[in-house]
Amino acid sequence: MNGRSGNWLSLVALALSLTACTKSPQRYLESGDEYFKAGRYNEAVLQYRNATQRDPKLAKAHFQLAKAYLATKNLQGAYKELQTTVDLDPGNTEAQLQLASILLMAKRNDDAQAMLAKILAADPKNASAHALTAGRLAMTNDVPGAIREYQTAIKLDPHQIDSYTFLASLYISRGELSDAEAMFKQGAESNPQSVAARVNLGKFYLSQRKFAQADAEITAASKIAPRDPLPLLMLVETYGAEGNLAEAEKVCVQLKSVAPDDPRAYRALASFYLKTRQPEKAIAELQSLKSSKPKDSWVKIALAETLLSLNRVNDASVPTEELLSADANESYGLILKGRILTSQRKYPEAETTFQKAIQGQPNSADAYYYLGVAQHAMGKATEAKDSFGKARKLSPGAAAPEAALAELDASTGDYDEEERLANAHPNDPRAALLGAQAELAKGNLQKAEQLAQNTLERQPGNLAALNILTDIYVRDGKASQAVSGLSSLASKDSKSAGLQFLLARTYFQQKDLANAEATARRAISLAPEMPDAHALLGNIDSARGLKDEAAKEFKAEIARSPNNTSIYLMLASLYSEQGKWQDEISVLEKAHTVDPGSPIVANNLAYLYMEHGRDPHLALSLAQQAKNGMPNSPAAADTLGWAFYKVGYYEPAIAQLNVATQKAPDRASYQYHLGMAYLGAGRLGPAAQSLQRALQTDPNFADAGNARTALDTISKRSH
Repeated sequence: MNGRSGNWLSLVALALSLTACTKSPQRYLESGDEYFKAGRYNEAVLQYRNATQRDPKLAKAHFQLAKAYLATKNLQGAYKELQTTVDLDPGNTEAQLQLASILLMAKRNDDAQAMLAKILAADPKNASAHALTAGRLAMTNDVPGAIREYQTAIKLDPHQIDSYTFLASLYISRGELSDAEAMFKQGAESNPQSVAARVNLGKFYLSQRKFAQADAEITAASKIAPRDPLPLLMLVETYGAEGNLAEAEKVCVQLKSVAPDDPRAYRALASFYLKTRQPEKAIAELQSLKSSKPKDSWVKIALAETLLSLNRVNDASVPTEELLSADANESYGLILKGRILTSQRKYPEAETTFQKAIQGQPNSADAYYYLGVAQHAMGKATEAKDSFGKARKLSPGAAAPEAALAELDASTGDYDEEERLANAHPNDPRAALLGAQAELAKGNLQKAEQLAQNTLERQPGNLAALNILTDIYVRDGKASQAVSGLSSLASKDSKSAGLQFLLARTYFQQKDLANAEATARRAISLAPEMPDAHALLGNIDSARGLKDEAAKEFKAEIARSPNNTSIYLMLASLYSEQGKWQDEISVLEKAHTVDPGSPIVANNLAYLYMEHGRDPHLALSLAQQAKNGMPNSPAAADTLGWAFYKVGYYEPAIAQLNVATQKAPDRASYQYHLGMAYLGAGRLGPAAQSLQRALQTDPNFADAGNARTALDTISKRSH
């Protein structure tokens, strides 16, 4: 019995296997159609592919597979299947039209033209072929020809809404607004039940700020299809443009019930709150959506970004971890995590996280930009500049990478890019802020104040803008006003470590060291990892003459931020004041190890090497690096010129030192270096002039004695 049973089961399995193997291509085709109608395009692809494998000559299966590929945005697969369809069924005009459309998207205009000419030769009244021909002509800038073809397409098929829209767009591009309006109207009149036609006419009126007409058309569209979210979304846009935010909000609420499963509809209210800068309302709405739509990644991303914008880092971690728990390699989830790590000053971990995000999404401008932010915070100026540059290349015109690059240039004394951005984007708060920094550095206090105020009008409480205004007040001798204003703000926001730090720095600038120290320690108590707070304490100790205590504070700051070269530079400056040049060199060498690309570190180290008998050729190499990194810096030009002098290259030295003295004519040391270079080259007249100018500028500068000795030598040679 058992043996028979086993044989019977084997026969059943064999029969089922044979049944599966003999499933007809038509059955696969029908199954694919069912999946396609249900919007399950990936499953449809599998079924259509099975059909084509069972019968490679089944044209309909290839055509349906092409349409499924188009639905999944697989253009390469669609193109291949459409070609096969046309080969198997030369009379399939729809396949030929879709193939021509793909060719146009790929900018293969000649191939598309040949395909369209073939269609029109067989059917001169094919409206779709005329419309595609019009699109091809528009792409080649033959606007009159494109207009004629669209007009033909509309005559042949007045129900193709896209033809009206594209033709109207061509009229708008030529400034023929009345013709554009007429075309949108004709589209709506010819298709009275078309939502798209009414919405397009409403959009046109909105672009012309004709709000009453826009309202009328969009309201008419919503009556045609009460459950379609598109007209209501346009109504939100219209109310927003009118400034009627209350009505816009009501429509957003309405959208949630009109189309509860359409992302455009249920996201509308949160998007409205974000757009109108109501972050707390946006957070509440996004939290609600996260519960009701747990699979919507957009909701989690928007929530995390909004929380980060309010510096609620721990709260932002929750939706971010939820994103990554669903997909550990989700690129934007990794970007968010990297931003959180950056906010927590865990820069090396942030850098690794952003690099992982880039591996998964190599064309992400955001990933490169935030990678640059982390690298800049680590003191990796060269790597940061490279990352910001890649972000700008991937997203041309984006403000953030351009601003970051401008800030890096400004850190080397080059403010041209900051000024350009401020002029190019007068209404952008960050661009205005960069412009304010540039004007402040150049001493144009009135313009700097105006630009900083511009930023504060759009972003009240912006610490960087307040910092600039404080500097302006201090320079104008109004430090007490700055202290008063900051104290008022700090009392209103007593938990803002940033405001406390800024107030402490202002007390320090006012030479009120007791209040400066107390306020700096208050900032540290609020945020123990407050950047630069210990460095400020070091500067306070140094101002009191407590050099050893100051050195301890700078070292403590370095321990907290070992990749921040600016603190090394502060400690080196302290050692310079004490005459501890060996310690100064040691600190700068460590800074150079941390960031080998830092031009400021390279410049200072090169100068010290020359002044204290180190290898002049090594100094020359460092000076050349500094000049490459700070091409407009007079200090870098002076260091490079002096390095050329030290190795006996007098003419290159004169060229660089002339640049330095032209940019900073009141620096006695630069004039002295130029005079010595002229002397080395045997050009006694210019040498004497430069040396005399150095002594006239500052009779007691460090090398004044050497300058007088050199003048005596010149005098003796002249006689």
